[in-house]
Amino acid sequence: MRMKTIFLLSLFFLVACSSDDIVEKEKKELWNVFKNLKPKVLAEVISNTNNRELKKTRLWLSKFKQPIILISSLDKKNQATLVALGNNEEKLTWVSADGISVSYDQGVLIATRGYSQDLLSLQYKNPANVFALSSSRYSKVHRYLNGDNEYFDIHFECSGKKYTSKTLQMLDYKITVDRFVEDCKSENYEYVNEYDLLAGTTIVVKSKQWISPTNQSFLTYSFYAFQKF
Repeated sequence: MRMKTIFLLSLFFLVACSSDDIVEKEKKELWNVFKNLKPKVLAEVISNTNNRELKKTRLWLSKFKQPIILISSLDKKNQATLVALGNNEEKLTWVSADGISVSYDQGVLIATRGYSQDLLSLQYKNPANVFALSSSRYSKVHRYLNGDNEYFDIHFECSGKKYTSKTLQMLDYKITVDRFVEDCKSENYEYVNEYDLLAGTTIVVKSKQWISPTNQSFLTYSFYAFQKF
């Protein structure tokens, strides 16, 4: 227990020292987009509005001194905030207090660690290129580890379609988003991913993405775009 405590303390010390640098570029770019789009697609919600979107507010977010994302089960009963841990060729990794980590490339989930069945890696098309199209078809390969400590791959054929002009509430804001829906099928499995893109861009602010046959799907909220330090 003592070693685990020391490890977590060391981990968060490193995160505190590095996370601002890791996501500073991404955060600034996202926030500048939001500001430039006012008031066209961004409007503040009246302060006494009952915020049903995870019941999170700017006041709640201001308590965090590091950039964060929030992940949630689809029923929203299980939620966790994650802080930035690393950046590998613009692919961001985030970690929770209990050691669960998730990695994204431009908003697309490409790896998890700490789940009962982890997504070890993903072969996929460039997300920005896919999100820029009104419709597309492409292949994806999810890689996992089996009980014999061997890799196995699940090959999916996917079709994607973009839907426009939908209002989404995050924190105390209403933003206009384009929704990109991804329908993927393999021989034994199928799933539907949903990506909410800031209107007119390929920036993912919220998503529902499939992890694995065991863990199914979860939600991700990119709250760091709204943070100020």
